[in-house]
Amino acid sequence: MATYKGIQGYTVQKLSDDPTASEASGQLWYNSGTGKFKVGTEAAGAWSSATAMNTGRDEMASGGTQSAAWGAGGEPPNTAKTEIYDGSTWTEVADLIDGTRMQLEGFGSTTAAIVCGGNPPSAGGNFTESWDGTSWSEENNMNTPRYNFGSAIGSPSTAGLVYGGITSPGHGNDTANTESWNGTTWTEVNDMLTTRAGATGLGIQTAAMAVAGVTDSVTVQVAVCETYDGSSWSETGDVNQARYNVGTAGTTTLGLCFAGIYPSASPVFNQLTEKFDGTSWTEVADLATARSKGPGCAGSEVAGICYGGSAPGGATTATEEWNDPVYTIKTVTVS
Repeated sequence: MATYKGIQGYTVQKLSDDPTASEASGQLWYNSGTGKFKVGTEAAGAWSSATAMNTGRDEMASGGTQSAAWGAGGEPPNTAKTEIYDGSTWTEVADLIDGTRMQLEGFGSTTAAIVCGGNPPSAGGNFTESWDGTSWSEENNMNTPRYNFGSAIGSPSTAGLVYGGITSPGHGNDTANTESWNGTTWTEVNDMLTTRAGATGLGIQTAAMAVAGVTDSVTVQVAVCETYDGSSWSETGDVNQARYNVGTAGTTTLGLCFAGIYPSASPVFNQLTEKFDGTSWTEVADLATARSKGPGCAGSEVAGICYGGSAPGGATTATEEWNDPVYTIKTVTVS
C-alpha cells in the first residue's frame, strides 16, 4: 500500500494542538491530543454577524477599522449620539455638538475623527466637528454646504477629502464640488467628472474613490466610479449594480462596496457586495441583513464592517463583519 510520504515526499506532522486557522491554510497534520487528522482550508470572503449597535440609525458619519469603528449622528429621528466599537461591543460616548443633521459624512479613527455637512444645508450643512477620543469640538466650516456626499481620509483627522452631494433640497441641486481638509481649513480642489450625490467614498486624501451615486437629486442611479490622485479625477471600472448610498471599505486598489439603494422609487433593500481589484468589480457574498440609506462602514477589503442603515421595518442596529479569505480547520475522515 502506498504511504502519504511515498506519494507526497514528506511525512505528516504530529502536533499536540491545532495551529491557528490562518497559519494552517493548506496544511495537513495529526493532532495527537484528539487522535484526529486535520487540514486547514481557505475559502472566499464572507459576512458574519457581530454585536448590534445600541441605537438603530441610518445616514450616519462613520469610520475606523473592523476592530475600532465609530458611528455618529444619523436618523430617524435626527440624533447626536456617537458610538464606538472595540471589535466586540458598541459603547455610547459623547454626543455631537449639533444633533439636528442627517446625511452627514465623516472620516478618521476612534481617537481622532472629523464629522461635517448634513441636511438641511441651510442649517449646519457646512458645519465641521472634530473628535479627540473624548469629546467633539467645533472646527472651520466647509466652503460648500452639502449633504449626502462622499469622503476619504489621509490620516486620522488632519487630511481628508469630501466630494459631491446635494447643496439644497430639490431636483438638479447635485454638485461635483470637491474640498480637501488639512486639519485646520477646507480648500476647494478639482471637481469630480460626474456631478452626483450619494457617491460613497473610500481610500485616502491623495488616492480616493467615489463609488456609484445618483444624479439629479435622487432620480437616476449611476454605476460610475472615479479615482482622485491628489490633483484630478479619472474614471475607473464601474460597479455592476448602479445604486447609491452604499457602504464601502478599503482602498482604490483593493476595495469593497455593499448595500445601497436602487431604484429610487420603492427602494430595494440591498444585500449585494462587490469587490474591487484595482481594475474591475466582482460580485461576492451578500450581507445577511438587506439594508439601504448609507449604513455605517469602516475597515479594509479583507477586514471590513457594516453597521446600521435602513432595513425593512426601519433603521437597524445590525452589525456584520467581512473577512476575506475565511480560514477553517476541518477534521479528515480516514479509512
